[in-house]
Amino acid sequence: MKHAVTIRPRITIIFLLLALVSVAYGHEQDIAKLNRFVQSKAVNTASTQILREGRDLIESQNWQKAADKFNEFITAYPKNRDLDAALYWYGYSLQKLGKKEEAATPLRRLINSFPNSTWQGEARALLVTMGYKADVEQALERDNCEIKILALQSLFQADQERAIGIVTDALKANSTACPGFQAAAVSLLGAHGGARATPLLLEIARSNPDVKLRLTAIRRLADQHNDQVTDELIKIYNADANRDVKGQVLRALMDTRNARGSAKVLEVARSGDDVVLRQMAIRFLGDSDDAASLDELIRIYDADKTKEIRMQVLRALADRDDAKAQAKIWEVARQGDTPEMRIMAIRALGDHGKMPLDQLFQLYAGENDVKIKQGLLSAFADNKDPRAKEKLLEIARSKDPTELRGFAIRRLSDKDDEQTVTQLVGMYDGEQNAQVKMALLRAFGDSKQKVAVHKLMTIARSDPSVELRKMAVRFLGESKDPEALKFLEDLLK
Repeated sequence: MKHAVTIRPRITIIFLLLALVSVAYGHEQDIAKLNRFVQSKAVNTASTQILREGRDLIESQNWQKAADKFNEFITAYPKNRDLDAALYWYGYSLQKLGKKEEAATPLRRLINSFPNSTWQGEARALLVTMGYKADVEQALERDNCEIKILALQSLFQADQERAIGIVTDALKANSTACPGFQAAAVSLLGAHGGARATPLLLEIARSNPDVKLRLTAIRRLADQHNDQVTDELIKIYNADANRDVKGQVLRALMDTRNARGSAKVLEVARSGDDVVLRQMAIRFLGDSDDAASLDELIRIYDADKTKEIRMQVLRALADRDDAKAQAKIWEVARQGDTPEMRIMAIRALGDHGKMPLDQLFQLYAGENDVKIKQGLLSAFADNKDPRAKEKLLEIARSKDPTELRGFAIRRLSDKDDEQTVTQLVGMYDGEQNAQVKMALLRAFGDSKQKVAVHKLMTIARSDPSVELRKMAVRFLGESKDPEALKFLEDLLK
């Protein structure tokens, strides 16, 4: 039985119809439909008023003002239910102005984004008339492909044998006429074909020239949950050189949820020869969320000195809601064998908010390494406890080294809330350290708060330091705040 269905003849017929429509469908018919559309809008909203004004301009053939009016609607109401109509009439107006390339943009957007629009026919006909047949052809093929995929899905539910036969023929044909059909076919085969689909999925996973199809088949094989499939997946991993394929196999082996699959992932995590694949295996182990995998992750960290591997283990531990995992991260944060690993652990603690703030404060107080202390400041900034912000303010105001004070100010400025910015503004006048004042100035320049703009204006007008006044002027210009721009204009008088 020949299962393949061609769509080209149907598209040719549709193009003939579109050509006839483009000839027969003139300005008067266009206006009639637009009138009916506008009159159907019973509620007089601001958006409806723009459509009415656009309609009037179309009727008077004032194409430039009509284009401006419909573009106004598109810009002001990007999620309005009538956006498709505005796109069509914007393209229509531009086409009347002879701006073919500009007109094609909203028309393409309409046919691609609004497949069920009542303006689809007019948009496609207009594109054909303008010479953009290829755009319409592509949209028609996409619509036909979506219908074919839905038909295959329905056939799998009604008659799996016939559906499997169609999928087999489609994969052998290796056709590119319907983008996405083969991937959907493989996915449906795995979802509905059961054990009968396994041989075909394995064949695709091993040797199909399309890597995306191979990845889809491997993902579906993971759903089989049997030892035979697991063994075949392990063979694919061992034999294949493609990193994407190997990574997908690792994911599938974890998803099979059997001992052999987990053992292979663990083997790769411990001693694989590709660092990227080892990182993937470690991440999948972290996702498994069982005690045995947690112990293995800790063992890998202790045994391996590769920076990338240790960092991946710390990330995996940080994702675990487990006291043992947190204890390991805390151990690394306090006494890891390199500053880099300690900072990574501190960031993991801060990102997840899993370590009591008092312990982080104690660690900061007893630490001498500036880089590690900066890592702790970042952890404070990520913590939602109000005491963390107070600690940052305390350090910003303190007599600590300038680089720590400046770092605390940067972390505080990231929040950019009115209260925090007001507190930073209050620090400026009493500060004697020039570098700290520059850090505060940068914080004001990065802020969107009015209190920061006003402080920059004060500094630009009367600060004793010419350098700081120059910086303030520059930040005011970069802010593009209307009040700041008016201030700069006044400076020039």
